[in-house]
Amino acid sequence: MITTTLYGNYMRIDIYHPRASVLCILLMGTLAAQAQAENMETILDIHHILGYLAALFLITVFVMMFYNRLFYFKEKDVTKETQRLNAQLGLIMDANRMKAWTYDMDKRLYKVLTEHGTKEIEYAPIDFSQSYDREDFEEMRKLIFDIRDGKTLSGTLLVKSAPLKDHAEGQRIYEINISILRHDKNGRPKTLLGTQCDITEEQKRTENTRKLMLRYHTVFESSLVDMVFYDANGILTELNDKAMETFGVTSRQAILDQKVRIWDVPSYREIDIHAIDAPMHFSSITDISKVKETDERIPQILTKGKIYYEADLSAVRDKNQKLLGVITAGRSITDMVESNHHQKEAAALLEKQTKAIQNYIEDINYSLKISHVRLMHYHPEKHELDILSDPNHIEYSLSQIRAMSMIDPEDRAKAYRMLLQMDKRHKGDFSETLHTIFKDKEGRDIYLNFRIMPIYNQDGEVSYYLGMCRDDTEVTHTEIRLKKETAKAQEAEQVKSTFLLNMSYELRTPLNAVIGFAELFGTEHNEEDEPIFAEEIKKNTNTLLKLINDILFLSRLDAKMIEYNYLETDFALLFEGWCYMGWSNLSPCVKTVIENPYNKLLVKIDPQNLAMVIQKLCIYSGLTTTEGTVRAKYEYRRGELMITIEDTGEGMDAENLEKAFDRFVHEEGKKSKGTGLDLPIVKELVEQMNGTIELQSEQGKGSTFFVSVPCEMINFEKKRSS
Repeated sequence: MITTTLYGNYMRIDIYHPRASVLCILLMGTLAAQAQAENMETILDIHHILGYLAALFLITVFVMMFYNRLFYFKEKDVTKETQRLNAQLGLIMDANRMKAWTYDMDKRLYKVLTEHGTKEIEYAPIDFSQSYDREDFEEMRKLIFDIRDGKTLSGTLLVKSAPLKDHAEGQRIYEINISILRHDKNGRPKTLLGTQCDITEEQKRTENTRKLMLRYHTVFESSLVDMVFYDANGILTELNDKAMETFGVTSRQAILDQKVRIWDVPSYREIDIHAIDAPMHFSSITDISKVKETDERIPQILTKGKIYYEADLSAVRDKNQKLLGVITAGRSITDMVESNHHQKEAAALLEKQTKAIQNYIEDINYSLKISHVRLMHYHPEKHELDILSDPNHIEYSLSQIRAMSMIDPEDRAKAYRMLLQMDKRHKGDFSETLHTIFKDKEGRDIYLNFRIMPIYNQDGEVSYYLGMCRDDTEVTHTEIRLKKETAKAQEAEQVKSTFLLNMSYELRTPLNAVIGFAELFGTEHNEEDEPIFAEEIKKNTNTLLKLINDILFLSRLDAKMIEYNYLETDFALLFEGWCYMGWSNLSPCVKTVIENPYNKLLVKIDPQNLAMVIQKLCIYSGLTTTEGTVRAKYEYRRGELMITIEDTGEGMDAENLEKAFDRFVHEEGKKSKGTGLDLPIVKELVEQMNGTIELQSEQGKGSTFFVSVPCEMINFEKKRSS
């Protein structure tokens, strides 16, 4: 259009060309007449020649100035006219949300007319493609190539814009029509014209209408009350399964074909449906048998006798308040009325049920806004998950990567499998509870339950997925706690059984020895052996007594019955004595070393229980060391008393090291050291004093115990280094 306008204006300029030619001929004729009047001998001298040249130069300048002004004013007029027409075209296209562009087949360039129609902007194909979705742009190029190859003369297609990062409305949708604007001299397409219309809002309205109809049919068909719809002419056009059940209708289509009007219902005969401006409530008593006698359409209804019925009528109008139809929500109250309940109770129940129906309808909308349940959509073609706060508002739109980042790593595999199935448009429902990275107000991990179902298009293919996202945190954490408590109970039962089994064995061993040696006194024996029998009985009795004392003490520890009395104690004064008491039965081949760096260390500790810890560790090191060295040392550092007991005895391997503090556990293939309760008692005592104990050991090289007990230092005096 723009090129045609410019060409027409330049054609009008050619009208002035003959007039300039006539002027030049008149000037040349005048010069010729003058030459005839003069002497022919002097006409070609130097003076005349210079005069001719000057005249010719002036004529040339005059003609050039004339054409310059002529072209200038005409070009100005043409430019103004072109700008005016382009501006009008821009306004028209902008009002219709349209854009126009051309494609030069030879130069492979796109030219886009600006919004105001003032100029054209050239784009290379790669720059032009940035405005559109990649796949859709490829379809557009394919159409252009089909037009170029003569396969088609024009075409129309829907194209999405490129994803907009900072645009709240997301991608735009355009309807683009491509046709031939000009041909070359061989009749092949030279320039293509593309008109682009933004139909995003129309598409959204269509989608919203479809969703609204889906919700309407879902509520209509799944309602617990009778739902009946009459059109603007009062003709029955739809009823749900519950209404068919109430009135005994076996064929929906058969009753609809009867064209039953709302005024055919006795209780609705006086209603002016065009005057309904608020919900109307009706209660009626209808004798179906009598009505059948006067209306031949009633045989479609199999219900007999009287029916007590109540209903709410509401008018359905468009935004211009034009009546679209009337919807009734009702129910049969025949069984209620015919029951033997008191009339007042029946009326109260009726009011309660009616209110429940109204509350039910209100709660559906309210729950979608404030509850922990959210609707969700997943679109396989966009790979996006939309979370909706209500059916018409998208609260969050998440890409797959963003959605996966919100899932705890342990559940990402489950989430990925679910997304992969939806991307493949799996025809089936999904239900999965996923562990997220979010925390609730109590600091607990949030678990979300997803229940998803596919929505099919008219071809029976999956269009998208609709589902609900529910906060399942409370239920999941209850299940987790139940599993943990069950595991603890099973573990406690196992520990109890093992403890009783080991304790039975440990008690029987010395007890059997006592009984055995005692029975020897009643048999034939040498009197010289009696001291040996008595000594064995005494030794095993002491072992049994120590074992029972340890069991009782450990039971008191488990029951938290041990009292801890923290007193100001000179630990430096008592440490060596406690160590030597533990080493009282040490082998003569073992050297003892005690490192006491303080003359005085006054700390606030429980001396009785801490002494038991040190003595039992020294006893254990003495039992495992037959030669070499046992060493004890301590140090006070930053509010903690750090005690080390080490030996160069047998040591233990890695497997036995893990079970060192277990009860009644002995190293396999080795003679038992003590009762098997010394180290468990030490560990429990240290932990109840808020301390820690660690054991390092290596087979054949010895063991080292590290005990750390928190305490308050009152005073100290360190020894001087020699």
